[in-house]
Order: sequence, then C-alpha cells, then structure tokens
Amino acid sequence: MGFLMTTAILVIPVGSMGADTDGGDADDAGRQPRLELDEIVVTANKIDEPLNQVPRNITVITSEDIEQAPSKNIVDLLNREVGMNIRSLFGSDKQSAVDIRGMGATAASNVVVMVDGVKMNAPDLSGVDFSAIPLEMIERIEVVRGAGSVLYGSGSVGGVINIVTRKGTPDTKTRVYTSYGSYETLDTRAGVSGSVQDFGYHLNAGYYDSDGYRDNSELIKRDLSGVLDYFLTDDITLNLAGAYHMDEYGLPGPVEKNDIDSATDRVQTDYPDDSGETTDMRISGGFELETDRWGSLNVVRGYRWRENEYIIGYTPLLDKADQADDIEEFTKTLTAVYEKKFSLFDRHQSLLIGIDHLFTDYIREEAPGGPRQNSRLESLGGFITNRWVFNEVLWAQWGYRINQTDGKFRTDQLVSFGEEERWINGDTDDFEWWNTAFDLGISYRIMDKITIYSSYATQFRTPNVDELAESEEGLRPQEGYQLEGGGRFEISSNLEMAATIFYIAIEDEIYYSEINRNYDERTIREGIETEIKWYPIEALFIWGNYSYLEASFEGSGATIPLVPQHKGSIGTEWTPAHGWTVFLTGTYVGSRYDGNDVDNDRYDTLDAYQVFDTKLSYAHKGLKVFAGVNNILDELYETSSFSERYYPMPGRNIYAGIEARF
Repeated sequence: MGFLMTTAILVIPVGSMGADTDGGDADDAGRQPRLELDEIVVTANKIDEPLNQVPRNITVITSEDIEQAPSKNIVDLLNREVGMNIRSLFGSDKQSAVDIRGMGATAASNVVVMVDGVKMNAPDLSGVDFSAIPLEMIERIEVVRGAGSVLYGSGSVGGVINIVTRKGTPDTKTRVYTSYGSYETLDTRAGVSGSVQDFGYHLNAGYYDSDGYRDNSELIKRDLSGVLDYFLTDDITLNLAGAYHMDEYGLPGPVEKNDIDSATDRVQTDYPDDSGETTDMRISGGFELETDRWGSLNVVRGYRWRENEYIIGYTPLLDKADQADDIEEFTKTLTAVYEKKFSLFDRHQSLLIGIDHLFTDYIREEAPGGPRQNSRLESLGGFITNRWVFNEVLWAQWGYRINQTDGKFRTDQLVSFGEEERWINGDTDDFEWWNTAFDLGISYRIMDKITIYSSYATQFRTPNVDELAESEEGLRPQEGYQLEGGGRFEISSNLEMAATIFYIAIEDEIYYSEINRNYDERTIREGIETEIKWYPIEALFIWGNYSYLEASFEGSGATIPLVPQHKGSIGTEWTPAHGWTVFLTGTYVGSRYDGNDVDNDRYDTLDAYQVFDTKLSYAHKGLKVFAGVNNILDELYETSSFSERYYPMPGRNIYAGIEARF
C-alpha cells in the first residue's frame, strides 16, 4: 500500500489526468474522432452522464474502434485495453474469460458482462460465452473497472463490461462482410438496419467456420440477432431484442510441459475426439418512459435458454451418445430503474431508484447414468444512487444496495429397478445470503482541462452452482472494498491522458483447490493504470496504455496465480492517403504463476509474451477491402496453465476480406 500512496503523491498533481468536464461547454469542433473524454456513458451509474464526470476509470470502445482494429472477436478486442487480460483455453472466443484488475482463475465469476441491460454471466463457472456475442451486433462497449455491486449486484468485483447493440437507423443501411484466412477460417456476416413509420430495426446474421490452429480445435458458429424499437409516443418507446447462437467445437485439451516450446508438438492433442456443442437463445423486451416533469422509467425483462452438450475423455468402447454430459439452463431477469432530475438548494440532482430480479433453473447431467445436479438460484436486489452537481467544477455521488440470494442444490442418482430406470432425488441443500454494497465518489475539475477523482466502494460475490456442487462445508459469499483515485487530462484537442491508482481488499475470496472453498487469508490487489491517446498529425493516431498490478495474499505475501504484474499495449492507426488505413498494435503481458500454484513454489511460471498484429484496408464508396496478420512474429505463448498443463495460443495467422455497405 505504501508503494501506491507514494505513487499517488507523485502522479496525481501532474498526471492525474482529466478533461473539461461540464459536458457541454467544451469546444468539440477541433477534437479528433477517437478521443473519448467527452463521451456520454451510462454504465457506471445507469444514468446518461459525461465520462469525465464519473469517478471511475472507464473506457469507451466505439463502433469505429471495432471496425478498424485487427480483432476477430470481442475477446481479442478487450485484451488491448488497460488493466484487462484474457484467459483462453483454445485460442478463440470460445472458453475464454476477460480478467479486469487481477481476478486470476476466477475472472469469469468476478467480472459482469451486460448486453443491452441483460446480464450474460452463466450461473456456473463457465462465465460468459463471448462466442455468442458477435462483433457485428455491437455499437459500443463501455468498460467500468472496479467494484460495481451497488448497481449490478453479485460478481461485479473486477469490473463491468456493458455492451450496447446497434439500433435502427432513419434510412435503410446494409452491411455485408466476409473474410478468409489461416486454418481455413471463413467469417461471413451481414446486417441491415432502418425504420418503417414508427418502428426502428436492426438485424444481423453471421457464420463462422474454422479448423483452428490445433488438432481438434475446430469451431463453427451460427448467429442471428435483431433489435426492434417502437416509438409509441414522444415519451414512450417499446423495445424487443432477440439472439440465437449455435456452435460446434473441438476440445483439444492441454499440452504437456515437454511439448509446449515446440512449434509442431504444441498444436497436437491427446484428445482428438473430445467435443461440444451449444445452443443459446436470448430474448428481452421492455419500455422506456421519459417525461420532463415526472422523470424516466426503464423496464427490461429478459429470458435465456442454453443447452450445452460435451464429451471429455472420449472412449471408442462406448457410443458417443452415451458419453455426453449435458447442461440445461433457463434464466429470467427483470430490471426496473426510475430516474428523476431535480434541483435542491439551487444544485442539480439526479436520483435513481431500481430493483432487479434474477432466477436460474440449472441442470447438469453427467453422461447417461451419471449423477444429475439440480440447482436453483434466485436473487432480488434494490438499489439507490444520488448524483449531486455542486457547481461547474465539483460533482459527487453515492449509492447503496441491499440484496437477497436464495439457493437450492441437490444431486440426483439414476437407479435401476429391473428394466426400468428412475431418477431418485437426493437431499436438498438450502442457502440464503443477505448482502449489502455501498459506494461514494467525487470528481473535481482543478483546472480548465484537468479533473481528479476518487471513490470508495464495497462489493460482494455469492457462490455459483458449480461452487455449491462441490464445496467445503460453510462456503460463504466473498466481500470486500475498493479505493480508487486518479484523473484525466486533456492537453489539447489532439492529446489526452489518464492515470488511476487502486486498492482492492477481499475477505473470504472463493477459489477451487480439489474442492471449492474460501481463502483463509485476505487477498489484496493494488495497481496503477495509465493511458494516452494522441493525434500528432491529422492522419496519424497513436495510443498506448500500461498497468502495474500487485495481487497477493495478505499474510503470506504470495502472488495470486495467473495474474501478470506488468501489462501494456501500444497501437498506431495511419491514413497515408485517402481511403487507405494501416493499423499496427502490440501487447506485452508479464510472467504469471501457474493456476494451481497458490504458494508460488510448485510449478514453473508462464513466460512473458509480446504479440504484434497489423491490418491494411482500403475503402472507396461503400466498398472496403482489407488484409491482416496476427501474431506477426509467430510468438509461442499461452495465457493459461494448471499444474504445468498448458493451453497454447495461435501462432502467426493471416486473413483477407471484403466489406460492402449500401
């Protein structure tokens, strides 16, 4: 902690960097399009407000950022952002997790992902299936780092990733995209948006087929999604959104230590017949009511059906149908948020009151004849936040949540009665937890272009169904708090910088070691996040970020596994001539301890790595052609390892394609 406090004294006065923050007085005419401090965001407080008035470290990724980057999926895209790190098992967006602020092996359960206000985290340890969120459907991504339990409840420990999908447009617009590259990878997408009378719509379809860079790492995805808005009156809008995702994938498994440094051996597999398939359907609907006098009300109801069949440990001695484990999930969510803006003592106020409800029915059947895990989780929470505008240079906010979680879990057995088989219900374990969360933040513009901020927030995470299924007696929710301070600085209309320091303490953090349990020691995460965005000339955009993170156990001082101490990215976007764009990016990730090396003395560490990607495109009158190379230097690296069993990432790969808009 002393290291961070010393850094705070040195950094904040000169580099706790902010921007003009009154959200409407800045002269934006000369600002470059990829700078973001005047963005309006909704993630941090579920209230539209200027990014530079929010006392948190926030990143906004726009549709333009997505289109220009050499990223094939959302996981690759997020990996370039400050303080974020991916953990991938098979080098694709399937079976991947995005870590924010050093959550390590449990990142999938400690980072919340939202799509249009609906929580995407699965109730088990699999977390978010990012392969079911194609880039084509995304309008923008807002990332809020740090505790967000007041607004988002359980699991919002490392941060929140809020994905906003594309909406209808006044005129009909169509986009068709296709690319082909290494590993016989075909990626085809199409989208159309428009409006008919009082209706706005946006529809997407996608097909992805790749053999994968390893033996038995193929991935086939099919996606359909759509959004429909009906403008009932000037004050009322009805919303309906749906998505359908189906995939088939191979499960190549880990690579042994002796093979991981060989370019030929690391792509092989000892599990050539292990595989899985997923069907994921989502639908949500609601309405937005906005009035000047009475405030606004936003209600969203969401449903999700997911089925996942997979085979791990295939044997030719049995039929495939007799070896498949099966997961069935049904989840429904409801969120209602009321906002009222008013004045008190001549000071502007924004009051937000909300409730959210989540219910999950979850069944996992382990191969026909195996046990069946039956789980139900239900969460009900209420929250309130208040934002104060004291004057043109000072803003403050506070929030509070109370949350109840009920859980039921049992293990059923399939028993034979002569020629008949019947499920016999096991004993039911009931759980009930009450949790609260609180946050307080303040932003202060100390100069015309400099804003500093600080915040304090508490957070919690309740156990998920996998953790309940195999847990130590008395497994408890984890709770903790976060301190954050930093700032934003707009040096000029073409240069902006930001810096943040943070300290996170967690009691009873949940982890897996032969069985799910709570750490005896408190875990501590403290670090620094810095960013810069610069247009030295109009045709050249340069950006960079660096984060330093110490994640450790308070008593022993051991480092938390799978958390790198150093992480940095840099990129350039150059337009040498009209229509031409060259994009180059590089990411460095420091060494990490093995996922099962809690004491830091059992296994070799994962090596540090650096990966460079590039993309060249030419656009003319709605037509764009492009080509790219990922992992230019053919780096041999991996993001995950457990007991020195490694999950290698792809080597050098190329692609090219065409995109048409009309």
